[in-house]
Amino acid sequence: MKKILIRAGANPYEQKTAFDLMKADYIGGNVGNLIFAHSLFRNLTTDDTVLEADGYRASASQADQINETYAGFVIPLADAFRGDFENNLSQLTLLVKKLTIPVYLIGVGIKAPIQSKSEDLHFSYDDTVKEFIKAILEKSSIVGIRGEMTARYLTNLGFKEGTDHMVIGCPSMYTYGENLKIREIAKDKGSELLLSTNRSKSAPSPVLKYIHRLHEAFEKASFVPQGWDEFKLMYTGVPTFKIGSYPSTMKDIAYESGNATFFTSAVRWITHMRGMDFSFGTKLHGNITATIAGTPSITIPIDARMKELADYHNLTRMTPQEIIENQGEFLFGLMEKVDIHSAEKTQVRNYENFIHFLEKNNLAYTHQNETNYMDTPMIGHTDNQIMERK
Repeated sequence: MKKILIRAGANPYEQKTAFDLMKADYIGGNVGNLIFAHSLFRNLTTDDTVLEADGYRASASQADQINETYAGFVIPLADAFRGDFENNLSQLTLLVKKLTIPVYLIGVGIKAPIQSKSEDLHFSYDDTVKEFIKAILEKSSIVGIRGEMTARYLTNLGFKEGTDHMVIGCPSMYTYGENLKIREIAKDKGSELLLSTNRSKSAPSPVLKYIHRLHEAFEKASFVPQGWDEFKLMYTGVPTFKIGSYPSTMKDIAYESGNATFFTSAVRWITHMRGMDFSFGTKLHGNITATIAGTPSITIPIDARMKELADYHNLTRMTPQEIIENQGEFLFGLMEKVDIHSAEKTQVRNYENFIHFLEKNNLAYTHQNETNYMDTPMIGHTDNQIMERK
């Protein structure tokens, strides 16, 4: 059995608990990281290949051991091209340079203001990014990036689109391959709609206030926090931050209602979202998780990182300005202004492009279609089988 190492906090078949997360941040600061790692486990596990998570601990000092043990190293990243991740990127570069096995960069993006122009995409960490991408390309054929703005950034740095890098979106959208079917909105439930919200601390205040009012209007509204600091708030009851209009204490309606849930595994999160009627908010993976679970949603992109992915995957979306301009509009009114099924229209094309990327890198995969996506080799290798099939 061939083994591939993946940069991830935990293997999806490990039964992690809240206590485990309190002891160590295996979610990389945000539980959304579990979703795209889970997708790669599903897509890259084959009859003769298994993936193992490095626990975010792989380093250059372990290069010899990694070379001896694994047939490849998969690196999925979020908005890693940013100032406060520069040191991490440098450490990854040192590791990659010491590896003699193939290395695959499957998803990475830039952090930038939402209206950034191509000529503005130069930063203090440009040289660090260049060294990282050069190191990856010495060990693979092409790197996979999240969206068009990241493509323009790498082109600015001298890399060629289509040769050195290609847009593949976020792997999380391919959790079930080409299969994506979003349910109709249960409008007949009225105020009893099972609404799930998600929020970002950096979202505009009027947007946060609008979401807060949804929790007052929908008695069964639930909140899915994603940050490790929010997990610690729920676990201990002790606030570690305070942001206006954002759930910062256990007295906020989002927590006080008893309907807030922090998920310690991707499978549990996806299973939960299958039971929701609608998802709304400013968190990318909060709504991607809903989307792959078949739950209708509206995503509110607040930065370039979100916008390039929402555009590429054609997620149902509204801008912060549109929310602000419709502050008096009830949620059902906003639903009338969007196409709930928009992501379905690009899913097959995007998935085939993702498969093309894997093939360019000679990376084995399990092609998921409507007949096999709930019976993949990954399910056979894990104890998540029952939960996956719910």
